[in-house]
Amino acid sequence: MPEGAKIMKKINLYKMPDYAMEELAGDTPELESVNKSVYGHLQHCLSELAELKQALAMSQQQLKASKLQIETLIKNETSLRHKLIRLSEKYVHALHFGYHDELTGLPNRSLLLDRLKQAIGQSARRHKQVALLFIDLDKFKCINDSLGHTAGDKLLQLVAERLTACIRYGDTACRYGGDEFVIMLPEIENQERLSAVTEKIRSNLAAPYELDGSFIEITVSIGSAVYRNDGQDCSELIKQADNAMYLAKSHGKFQKRSFEQAMQN
Repeated sequence: MPEGAKIMKKINLYKMPDYAMEELAGDTPELESVNKSVYGHLQHCLSELAELKQALAMSQQQLKASKLQIETLIKNETSLRHKLIRLSEKYVHALHFGYHDELTGLPNRSLLLDRLKQAIGQSARRHKQVALLFIDLDKFKCINDSLGHTAGDKLLQLVAERLTACIRYGDTACRYGGDEFVIMLPEIENQERLSAVTEKIRSNLAAPYELDGSFIEITVSIGSAVYRNDGQDCSELIKQADNAMYLAKSHGKFQKRSFEQAMQN
């Protein structure tokens, strides 16, 4: 075997440790007998190996930096996700109380008007009447004065619960203000059905309420008005039901009146 081949067999550029390379570099007599092209190739390989080691070290540093950056991004994403969830919850909360009464949870005037407009717009197409019941608690101020505002607020909440239990899906029970409530019935079949709903509400609200261990009874005045596709707008329909309620109140306890009855007086 030629001498150069023996030396190349001895030198394994990819497996030989660094200290072996140093020993080989100091073995001048053997290297002098090696073909210059082989020696040059050896130097080129050593140079490439050094460059690869340097590139590997840089890649490892970049990989470490990338991992740290990814961890930071994951933490930021988690933080932003939680912040977005909190903001979404606040938005839903604000939106709810923009259209609902804070004390009772019932729809407020704004939501009532919105639903009433939709119901009136659909009444002609569905051939159904839209009815409103305007409800006022009789002598509510006396309850506030005698039992306190906390008891009065509790009574309003209990009334709201009973009103909600009296109506169908698609109907709307609204706290109009103070001790006044409005029920919207978007698809009332006839006057008989309206009278039945009105009596059901009056009867349920008349049952005793428990407030701070005591039982009290209340009476309500109820006025009704019906949209009949003759040019009434929402405000006018509410006013008609309100006028009918005041007529009922003027006649004493347990009264209910329709707008037509109010017009006859």
